[in-house]
Parts: sequence; structure tokens; C-alpha cells
Amino acid sequence: MSSHLNFLFPCSMFAAKLLLSINAFMPLKKLLLLFSVTLFLFSCYKFGKKPENETWTSTPKVWGYKPVYASSETSAKAIVYSAVPQAVVNAGNIYAFHNYIFQIDPGSGIHVIDNSTPSAASRIGFITVKGCTQMSIKNDKLYTNSYDDLVVLDFSNLANVHEHSRLKGVFPELRYYSPIAQPPVSGWYECPAYDKLVTGWTRDSVYQNCFKN
Repeated sequence: MSSHLNFLFPCSMFAAKLLLSINAFMPLKKLLLLFSVTLFLFSCYKFGKKPENETWTSTPKVWGYKPVYASSETSAKAIVYSAVPQAVVNAGNIYAFHNYIFQIDPGSGIHVIDNSTPSAASRIGFITVKGCTQMSIKNDKLYTNSYDDLVVLDFSNLANVHEHSRLKGVFPELRYYSPIAQPPVSGWYECPAYDKLVTGWTRDSVYQNCFKN
């Protein structure tokens, strides 16, 4: 409250000078002048500059999701293969190739499934490709995107899945609007910064500024 009073001080001084001149006017003019001064004070309080070291919020915090950012663009776009299978979070497109099935998990990466025995297909690994949305396979090369980059992966040897080549900035619209740019479930979340790459989400108290249906 004290900061608001300090903030109103210049307006109050000006209003006081106006009020001192009220006796010089007729009753009707006094009323009009008093009304004008009241509006002036209200406008100073509502539309003035926010005091330093003070935060104004229109809504309270709620339990939601907060973005996790990469320490660098290189770490965000790193391609990593793990022989440890992961649970499917968001089931995306699948691609069958030889004795394998590849299933994309939008925003996170690609599941590798052993389909040697179709009746007993099982996940055998996961390729981390943050920001991915689609994929295609040709001649032992897997084509996908890592945020805005087009990435070609060599999986001719599953024990050594690695990045074969990369074209940067091919999909500029996916740099900050990839599937991982929103939390995995509906609800309130903290709007992500547009100068950083989101790599995940964590539960935390957030302001009600973004909502996922």
C-alpha cells in the first residue's frame, strides 16, 4: 500500500492545489471541480507506472506445468539412442521397415520395435529426437525433424544409431511450435519463452496465462 501512496504523491500534490482554489468558485463550479479532481486521482492510480520491485498479477497461481529449457541448442538437438525401451506417451505415426517398426512419439523421439515375430512384437529401444513431428525411412536412413532442423539418422546398425546429416532451419515454424512446446496433458501452464528451446515439462505452481484444452 505504501508504494501505491508514494506513486500517487505527484497526483495528490496537483489535486491539493486544485482543491485550494475551490472557494473562488460558485457552488456548481465547486461540484464540477471536485468531480474532475476525483476522476484525475482515479486515473493516476489505475493507469500510472508500476512502482519498482512490485509485481501486479490479475490472477492467483494454480497447480500446473512449467517448461524445462535446454542449457544450449546443441544439447536440445542431440540425437541419443538407448537400448532401454520407454513407455509411449503420445502415440504417433508408425513406419514398418524390414523386421522393425518405428513409432514416433511427437516431441520426444522414436520408439524402436522388434517385429521379427509379429504376434510378439516388442519395444527394444528409443531414439531421443526432441521436437520431432514426422518421419520417413529410405535405404537404412531415417528422416525426421529435430525442432526446425531436418535430420537424417543412420540405423543400419541398431547398436550404433547416429546422426548421418542435418539441414538447419528447414522448418522455421517448428522451432518454437513443436509438440513439446506444450505440456503433455490439458490444464494451465506457464507460457514458454520464445528465445529458448523447451525439452520437457515439470509440475509446479504457475500463473493462469496459458491453457491447453
